[in-house]
Amino acid sequence: MKIFPVKIVLTIGLFMSICSVSFAQKDNTDEPEKVLQLFVTEYNADPHRFFDSRIPKDFRYTNAEGLFSFRESVVKGAEGRSSTNSEVSNLKFFKSGDLIVASGIHTFGGNPVAFTYTLQKQNGRWMFAASHHTAQKVK
Repeated sequence: MKIFPVKIVLTIGLFMSICSVSFAQKDNTDEPEKVLQLFVTEYNADPHRFFDSRIPKDFRYTNAEGLFSFRESVVKGAEGRSSTNSEVSNLKFFKSGDLIVASGIHTFGGNPVAFTYTLQKQNGRWMFAASHHTAQKVK
C-alpha cells in the first residue's frame, strides 16, 4: 500500500516537470536571436494571434510607405489573415537589460523590407514594442 502513494507523487512530479518545461520554452530565453526567431515563428503561424498577444497598448508601427499605426489598427488589419511564410536575414542586435533592438531584412512573400524591431520584456514576457519597415529595391 505504501508504494501506491509514492507512484502517485512520482507521476505528478514528472507531469509537472514536463508541463513546466513545455510552457517555459515560449519565453525562457533572453538571447536576441532566439527571441526574434520565436516572434517570426509565431507571426508565420498566425499573424492575428501574434499581434493580439505580443504587442502592448502603446505599440507603434511605421510601414514601408511611411504610414504610422497604433496597436488597434495593426491587430484589426491582421484579422482573418492565415499563416504566412516570412524570414529574417542580415541580422544585427543590441541588447540592454529587458530591451532588444533588432535590425535586418524581413522578407514577406519574396518582398524584402529593412526593419528595426524593438522588443521589450514586460512581466517576464517579450513584447513587440515598436516596428519600422523601409522598402528595399531588389536588384
